[in-house]
Amino acid sequence: MTEVTARAPGKINVFLHVGDRMDDGYHELVTVFQALNMFEEVTLRTCFNRTDTVVRNVSGNDKYPGRSPVHAVTLKGRFGSTAIPLDHSNLAVSAINRLAVRTGVHVPVAVEIEKNVPVAGGMGGGSADAAAALVAYAKLTDLDDPDLLRTVGAELGADVPFALRGGCAVGTGRGDELSPILSSGEFTWVLATSVDELSTPVVYQTLDDLRDAGEAPPAGDVQEQLALVLQAVGSGDAHALAQVVHNDMEPAAFGLLPAVAEVVTTGRQAGALAALMSGSGPTVGFLVEDATHALDLTVLLEASESVKHVVRVTGPACGAHIVTQ
Repeated sequence: MTEVTARAPGKINVFLHVGDRMDDGYHELVTVFQALNMFEEVTLRTCFNRTDTVVRNVSGNDKYPGRSPVHAVTLKGRFGSTAIPLDHSNLAVSAINRLAVRTGVHVPVAVEIEKNVPVAGGMGGGSADAAAALVAYAKLTDLDDPDLLRTVGAELGADVPFALRGGCAVGTGRGDELSPILSSGEFTWVLATSVDELSTPVVYQTLDDLRDAGEAPPAGDVQEQLALVLQAVGSGDAHALAQVVHNDMEPAAFGLLPAVAEVVTTGRQAGALAALMSGSGPTVGFLVEDATHALDLTVLLEASESVKHVVRVTGPACGAHIVTQ
């Protein structure tokens, strides 16, 4: 086998409750993920040299504990950007390096990433890269150990285990402790990315500051609200889900980047069933009736100066999987 391609989905958090900061510095989360049919695609190509032994570290990576299997990384796709690192800090590269260390199998590869998920927008594109890379490298090395992939994925980031799983799930802890949810229907979303970016740590800290000042609701019990979200997701009823979507991080993000709040208002005025920021933002997801409604809203949002890209998607979608080999 000389080439393997895998895909993994982006996501939206249809519900996100941020609890208190835990001892490890992370906040305790209760979130409901929905995978969307926008897929990051990672292709690994073996690149043995003439001796089949020497593997050159990617981008001079001297932090990797051992020999990195990755020779080079290239980007393509709608959301390929010069801001995306191509060295060991790239999540796809980190995923391959960690899996190689855990298994002791080092197959030299060139990595090609097709970016179809908006970058730095709270949609889990980097986590999807990691998930797809794990699945592809496992296939390339004849590894059949889903538990190991989930373990390594959780080390890379809280969203990676969900990108491996896909579908719909409740995430607790840091968001990486997953319980799957059955969903009987399809939901249609319009995603509006921002021309500006938000720092996830800054958004979390701002939320803490707002709560300390009494300017944002404190963390409380969410079981009743969560039950309504699970019921709506399970029924496939977009109108029911629209009534209960929620993100605790919106007050902090809106204060840091008021244009996000303006985009939310624009979508609501245009008849979106619901609008919410995904994760720490700044991408806003609009829940709509159907594909026709999605197209109408897309045209309106594309005229906004605060919107960089508009993407029409549906969910739930499958998790990380092999597409070619």
